[in-house]
Amino acid sequence: MKPHRSTLRLIGEAVTVSYVADPSVGYGQFRLENDEDVPAMAAVESAWLEFDDQRKPLAGVTVFDRAQEKMVNPDRFEVGAKATLSLMVGFPPTTYEPHFGESSAVGLRVRVDGVVLQALSSLKFVRRIPYGH
Repeated sequence: MKPHRSTLRLIGEAVTVSYVADPSVGYGQFRLENDEDVPAMAAVESAWLEFDDQRKPLAGVTVFDRAQEKMVNPDRFEVGAKATLSLMVGFPPTTYEPHFGESSAVGLRVRVDGVVLQALSSLKFVRRIPYGH
């Protein structure tokens, strides 16, 4: 008998933060995959910024369905049967400049039909040099 494998997955996607000075982070990107034959109901349990060993809880989280180009209720949204939901999880911008070599990410925990899923959307900071300097 094969062990039961969850057919719901939350996958974090990388986000590039391009800046000249005072970099700020305001979102993470995720995919919520449902391989079930029936739709699933999901809710955001928590979100946070993660810098090396530190976690900063995020409040005021919004959820944007990138494919449908619309906001969804973070307390209750549907993932269709055999479907993938591409999400942008937004929050009030936080200014942060990572130390050299420091890893950083936006974390997300969702509950989907009683199953808790968690993933990290890694952040890549790219400093731009202003033109003409």
